[in-house]
Amino acid sequence: MNKSFRSFALSAVLYLFAASSLAGQSAPTNNLTKTQEHSEDRGLLLGMYFPVDGSWDYLQSGTWVPEISGEPHGQYLTLWVSKTGDSVKVQAVKGLLVPRGDGFWLIGSQIVKSAHEPEANYDEQFWAEPVSNQPAISGSDPSIDGRSVRLLTYVGTDYISYFFHWQGGAGDWEYVYPRVAAIDALEKDKTVEQVLGPTMSATYKRLAKSLDHMDEQPTEEPCSCCSGSEDQWGMIHVGDHWQAFARFQYGTSSACAQSSTDRVLATSLPRRFASSGTLDRPWKALRTEVEAVLKTAPDSVRHLFVSPKQDLLVAVGTYGVAVVRVENLHAQSVLKIQEFDAPCIPVMEQWSLGRFVSGWDTVIQKQNPAQIPTAEKP
Repeated sequence: MNKSFRSFALSAVLYLFAASSLAGQSAPTNNLTKTQEHSEDRGLLLGMYFPVDGSWDYLQSGTWVPEISGEPHGQYLTLWVSKTGDSVKVQAVKGLLVPRGDGFWLIGSQIVKSAHEPEANYDEQFWAEPVSNQPAISGSDPSIDGRSVRLLTYVGTDYISYFFHWQGGAGDWEYVYPRVAAIDALEKDKTVEQVLGPTMSATYKRLAKSLDHMDEQPTEEPCSCCSGSEDQWGMIHVGDHWQAFARFQYGTSSACAQSSTDRVLATSLPRRFASSGTLDRPWKALRTEVEAVLKTAPDSVRHLFVSPKQDLLVAVGTYGVAVVRVENLHAQSVLKIQEFDAPCIPVMEQWSLGRFVSGWDTVIQKQNPAQIPTAEKP
């Protein structure tokens, strides 16, 4: 090999190395540019329950549950609220679309009946499956005794909370219990300690002890004492936050135990259960501010959901859904309003930020679209 050829070969190698190095450097730069372009994008998967019957005020009482019936008592929809650049949209898909560690799942419910007197023995049961699968719930279950329906109040990436409304027994008793279950094991109820940990369990036990008057002098009121179980608790959205509560039954007889009282365990859930942001102001003041920006009537805003970056909020109320820009922890301007007047209950809040918004949008566009219900006019 002569000297000139060796020089040419070395130059070629150095050129190729330099080109390769530049190519390797350009990809991260392009990715960084792309990330910066989408840094202010926001997306919210807002799970909603629309009942067949029920008014706004009745639903917001926190005690509303569906009537016992083998017919559908409402429907669950997921509202996809997204802001990409200057574009803001609100669209609905059927069912509850939940982002989990292994991809998106759908959660729904189905009435399961007993083969023995199916009109008098049925149960509404939940199912959860990846979006690529179909729900695998049998239409019959011989172990069902009595009539029952269920209402989701919270859906997270790992757990759900719901009301269990049952009627049956020799006296045709009627009970409503809050429950929490893992999405991967929906048939097993979870205690406060199993989900929220020992500190919250200790809070529950102190509260239960303060309400238990079984050992005190009997009074003329037969239902004056309260009893509970650590698996009779739930999670629900109130105002601008998710909270945990426990339910205690009055008395020890079946008649007394049909009445109950609720007590708050925590005014907000840990971030692993509710990753939304907060504007850290009293609910009444925040609500009044948003209503002023929206130019809606007092008490028209029923729920608020704040982006983890505290730059966007979504309001749900008697007018529909509104997307509002936030600056310096204050509502500033309306970006979009999707009008509807059907009473509803929020059951899920899952935020997507930055470049992940477009990825979520791609999944959502493949789901079954739905119409947002409207209230029937008199």
